[in-house]
Amino acid sequence: MSEIYRRARPYELGFETSQFEFYSLLDEPDNLKRFLQSTVFVLEEEGELKGFGGYVHDYIAWLYVDPKVHRQKVGLRLLKYMLEKLKHKKQLRISIVKSNLAARACYEALGFHEQATFSFNFQGQMLEGLRMTREL
Repeated sequence: MSEIYRRARPYELGFETSQFEFYSLLDEPDNLKRFLQSTVFVLEEEGELKGFGGYVHDYIAWLYVDPKVHRQKVGLRLLKYMLEKLKHKKQLRISIVKSNLAARACYEALGFHEQATFSFNFQGQMLEGLRMTREL
């Protein structure tokens, strides 16, 4: 999962103008700590790990797909699985990089709506994020 995270991050931030370095999850202690506090699911087919997703309470914190299996609806399948697991929650929350239009479209197709924008620092660059929610 750590390497899928590293390979998928450039796609998550691909529409930003700055250049970034991307690390495995094992090399990002703060994110690894949050990851270990999450309920995580993986999608594996024919012995190949294709992606993973996870949540903490009502917050979907992780959804990463190996770029070599893009266009196989791995993210959508993982997301639908998590939505089923979280159907008892009144509301679900996510945060994405605002420029990640593919992620935004995927979440909107499943009933998430823009709630607010926010700024965050990533490798010394201020980026814009988008908080989205879905009422259940």
